[in-house]
Amino acid sequence: MKHFLSMLKFATTVAGLRILFAYLDPGSGNLIVQLLIAVVVGILATFRFWKSRLLSLFGIRQETNEDDGDKANED
Repeated sequence: MKHFLSMLKFATTVAGLRILFAYLDPGSGNLIVQLLIAVVVGILATFRFWKSRLLSLFGIRQETNEDDGDKANED
């Protein structure tokens, strides 16, 4: 309970502030942009990786071997 009251006091203090002084230099902005790009690419890569597994799990599409594409190129 004591921890909850201290957090409540902190939250009301922060919420009551009208002027916040913050400084973002170009390096901070660059870091934020890199983080957002990394998150988007990571989500897309994970989705692509799990997409074929989920489709084959539900029987929508059969799993394909990567060797099939190599053999087709050799002929």
